[in-house]
Amino acid sequence: MSDWLKAPFILAGFLAFAPLLGLALRGRRLWQQWTLGLMVFMTSWHINKLTLVLGSIEWYRGHTKGYEASLITVLALALLIAARLERRPDFAWLPRGAGLWLLYCGVSLLSILAAPATDYVLMAAWRFGSAVLVFSAAWNTLREETDLEFLLRAVAFTLVVQAGVVLKLKYLDGQYQVRGWFEHQNALAMWAYSLGLPLLAVAMSEAGKVTARWAAAGFAATAIIVQGSLSRAALAAFAAGVVAVVAAGLWERPTARRIRFVLALGGLGFLGLIAAADTLIARFNDQGNQASAETRDLMILASQAMLHASPVGVGWNNFGLTINAPFPYGEVIDDWERARGHRVDETYAKGIVESHYWLLLAETGWGGWATYLLFAGVTAWWCFRCARHWAGTPARALLTGVLVGLLLLYAHSTLERVLTQTKNLAMWLIVLGWVAKFEHWRRARP
Repeated sequence: MSDWLKAPFILAGFLAFAPLLGLALRGRRLWQQWTLGLMVFMTSWHINKLTLVLGSIEWYRGHTKGYEASLITVLALALLIAARLERRPDFAWLPRGAGLWLLYCGVSLLSILAAPATDYVLMAAWRFGSAVLVFSAAWNTLREETDLEFLLRAVAFTLVVQAGVVLKLKYLDGQYQVRGWFEHQNALAMWAYSLGLPLLAVAMSEAGKVTARWAAAGFAATAIIVQGSLSRAALAAFAAGVVAVVAAGLWERPTARRIRFVLALGGLGFLGLIAAADTLIARFNDQGNQASAETRDLMILASQAMLHASPVGVGWNNFGLTINAPFPYGEVIDDWERARGHRVDETYAKGIVESHYWLLLAETGWGGWATYLLFAGVTAWWCFRCARHWAGTPARALLTGVLVGLLLLYAHSTLERVLTQTKNLAMWLIVLGWVAKFEHWRRARP
């Protein structure tokens, strides 16, 4: 589809559909819950069902290939308009935490001063800057316990559906590393465990039976998804997360319900490991593991060279350009290929570094990296503080699971840059919007 056809749809989405939907959602709490639940489900859809891109650069291997318009963002704008029309006293276009995200975007935008392709920087600025609507919509839509219960069920349902997709692709279509409806198996697995671990905590807590059963089903689906992805780092992170969540729950209060759940979980987990043992062992012994690790190291060396060349980075979304000729940063990779006796095709476009943090340093310099860590660190601290505040309640369990998932996601981001991808980014900001709302409630309570 040409830009001339895409542009009217995009404009209509933001300027007509979102305001009209917001008007229809005004005062209808159930409709608003379903709309946010749909946004959660959309984070698992095929990306081409969610987005239209103006100025699309299909050959480019950077993280942003044009001016992207996402249906998730349009729905977020509709929810914000509905909340504003209701004239609620706690409404905020930019609630607590949104300013930190926009600070990161603004500092990253400064890298345009050193960017060889300034339009690539603007593409990223639009994509990540507009994502603040998702954070704000999640914050404004979460108002009371019934909203949270509904949204937890939406998360669980989304995971169950994706688990069905994974099972179909693995056992009927014969795929080895399943990616589901995602662009890559790592993105799928990291999305799944960051949502599944909070559900595990809720399933073990004193939450209502219906919510606990939904949470247990969602966690079981997470286990299926992560195992089907065969992402080595995700398998390790998921196992560590399960141990951490279980230990935290038993440490807080070793109730009979939690002990029964842990025993059942251990039994099912043992059976699952036996069934998948051969596949897991083969995956960890894959001959491509060493070459993959060496390539990651070389990309980090290239990133260091970019940071050394410019303290503000080589330009947001410019890594995929500067890693290739005529820029010198990718020569370390070419030299490595020649040392292995391989012929170097200088017309082949290299990709971008896998580590999210080195990507930030290379593209946006120390400022972008520091403000990103500030946003992630402050919201994680809020999650920890709120978990302590709601001790002895299901909210404590939920927030503990969220915190464990976030910390593992951030640690895993040293290897994978999934939080630059539209769907993982949206789900992350939805979860952090909920965390920010808990912090708002904590400050409002004595």
